Amino acid sequence: MTRTVLILAPHPDDESITGLLALRLKEECGFRIWVVPATLGSRADRRAARAKELRAACRVLGFHLRIPMAIPDGVASMKQLLDIVADVSPAIVFMPHAKDGHPTHRACHWMGVAAMDAARRIKAFHVVETEYWHPLERPNLMVAATKTHVATLRRALACHAGEVARNDYAARLPAWMSDNVRRGAELVGGPGAAAPNMAYATLYRARIRAGGKWSAPFHGGKSLKSACDLRDWVAAWDAPPAAGASGPGR
Repeated sequence: MTRTVLILAPHPDDESITGLLALRLKEECGFRIWVVPATLGSRADRRAARAKELRAACRVLGFHLRIPMAIPDGVASMKQLLDIVADVSPAIVFMPHAKDGHPTHRACHWMGVAAMDAARRIKAFHVVETEYWHPLERPNLMVAATKTHVATLRRALACHAGEVARNDYAARLPAWMSDNVRRGAELVGGPGAAAPNMAYATLYRARIRAGGKWSAPFHGGKSLKSACDLRDWVAAWDAPPAAGASGPGR
């Protein structure tokens, strides 16, 4: 059975900006990636165009897309999200962290938490939290990107033409990912650690959500560079997580 990832994206384009780990899970571990936009943006006149741009970006990435039907105010309903979670049955849920510096990103985090807590059939979720507008205080995953990965993400981001015209996220992505290596060296590798041998990376926080509580799947931080690193990390997560495993969440 193909394992699945659900990306709960605050806006169309977040699936590309923070999508490195999902892209590598698809390419190197055979995961099926589902993108679910929590919103289509604040501008009603741009929502149809943003949905079209999102479809194009997902084609570039090889991701599948579920746009919640009938979003009257541009925001998915909890029922729609619960139905999608039940249908997709994700092995991993991606969503922004609770303190990301954009109100829609923060609201998206709590929407995801509420949906996981309300799910009946899935008792525990593997969660990967993303950052963009405000850095994670304690990331525990640094995922390396090759130049090919960066180029693919930039092509996907370029599909979001309206957003790129307003703020060229695609052009700025390599610099952001390069700086993540600087930050990740000590935030993930530990104080005083040497910078790892990677040019680009994205930082994440892996946690488990079960019984309305967070727990940590492992102690310390992990750097995922090679395909072997990634497969070993996935293998450690293959067993269904147990509530309270590995101590308190970070």
